[in-house]
Amino acid sequence: MVQIREIIESLSLKVFAQGQGVSVERGYTGDLLSLVIGSAPSGALWITVQRHINIVAVAALKEIPAILIAQGLEPEGDVVQKAKEEKIWLLGSPEDAFTLSGKVYQLLQGGSLPR
Repeated sequence: MVQIREIIESLSLKVFAQGQGVSVERGYTGDLLSLVIGSAPSGALWITVQRHINIVAVAALKEIPAILIAQGLEPEGDVVQKAKEEKIWLLGSPEDAFTLSGKVYQLLQGGSLPR
């Protein structure tokens, strides 16, 4: 398990909404909400390019503590507000989902990222 703050720091992520101080056990990358509902494990860091309000509802349903929006995309204010209400981390990065997935995987395996 890795503390969410360690992931934020290691990947220089932008924080749109702060959730509960939690750790994540796994990651999940996907943009199709029905697949996330059917396949994402609870306790995961979810990487996506989606940024509409439904991502927060899916994260809450699946007990996903953190959503990482890739490719420099930013959520609207209502999405940020809903994430705050649900106490779900809403994060952002300019990197693509593939690159972020590899880096998150490496961190979750106990590795460090090259500087």
